[in-house]
Amino acid sequence: MKQKRIKRILSLLCIGSSAIALIIEISSENKNYYIQSIGVVLLMIGLFYLNSKIEPKTEVHTDTHVEEE
Repeated sequence: MKQKRIKRILSLLCIGSSAIALIIEISSENKNYYIQSIGVVLLMIGLFYLNSKIEPKTEVHTDTHVEEE
């Protein structure tokens, strides 16, 4: 449960910081494309973490030693 909460907080922080960076860079006169590209990458990472429902696979124990007669 804590892992989901941490993942959600991390994704919201990424989205928020990238949105602020993009808004500031779009409104400024001197464009810094490095900050814009970092903002877009952080936005995509945040959205991926927010929307991904990937869970780790559970281990399946199968009996690999089968004796044949």
